[in-house]
Amino acid sequence: MDSKSKDQVHTSYSSHEAHIKNLLNEKDQIFFQLKNQDCAGYRIATESLKVLDPFLDSRNSWLTVGDNNGLEANFLAMKEQNVVASDISDALLAEAKAEGLISEYSKQNVEKFTYEDNSFDYVTCKESFHHFPRPYVGLYEMIRVCRKAVILVAEPIDILSKISVLVLIKNLLDAIDPLLINKIWKNRFSFETVGNYVYKISEREVEKIAMGMGLPYLAFKGHNLTLEYWNISGILDVPFNKRAYKKAKRQWFLRNLISAIGLLPYNQLCCVVFKEKPSESVIEKLKSAGYKTIQLPHNPYLKQE
Repeated sequence: MDSKSKDQVHTSYSSHEAHIKNLLNEKDQIFFQLKNQDCAGYRIATESLKVLDPFLDSRNSWLTVGDNNGLEANFLAMKEQNVVASDISDALLAEAKAEGLISEYSKQNVEKFTYEDNSFDYVTCKESFHHFPRPYVGLYEMIRVCRKAVILVAEPIDILSKISVLVLIKNLLDAIDPLLINKIWKNRFSFETVGNYVYKISEREVEKIAMGMGLPYLAFKGHNLTLEYWNISGILDVPFNKRAYKKAKRQWFLRNLISAIGLLPYNQLCCVVFKEKPSESVIEKLKSAGYKTIQLPHNPYLKQE
């Protein structure tokens, strides 16, 4: 990697670290949901974490990546899991531990974990993968330090992988001007204020990564739950408002129904990359929870160990 690329990667991580440290000025608001778990914001924030349910019947060790204020670690700990929360900055995580919201944390850069191989049963990353300047470097590291699986939660989907008509239009327009598709595909190049390009994921890309590494099994589940979407109702950081919450849930149900029947793709994806083949009971739980499961073929030109 040349010096310019290194500078860009370093700047991205420095920007995210500084952003988290700046959030200390708003720590009362940042920790509101964790301290007031009857508010709609907490219920919604943890709704997407229900995709982890198939893995929670037994006690396992977990590393949460990009955990910001420790919400994921807190959720898993309440499910009687052993959890270490991590992020590029430990400023908020230190506060979360001081408040008794998490028990263990570590400052970690996902591109170069300080952990040994197979240090945790599961590594999970919620709404953070798309922030990484080199996301698949991070994915390889997460796979390295897990024993069973890496679980990416609530990551934005690359719609080009889901809407074939858009692919056709792009191919036609590319013959005229490769940037002409931007008039239709408005968020082709999208960035967030903290400084990251929004890396959108696809099932096919994850499948290719797994096949290249000789991994055995994948699972995918689409969903539409985002805090930004729910915040339209103005119910995230206030005491529980049953009426507003029910209205927002009806809107969410309708959006999920439209995606389920194929009229619109889901806007987020949960990807489970297994390092070892899951048990039949886990596979059945995944299927019952609405996951699509894929057993990957073994490379016939390599001996199985």
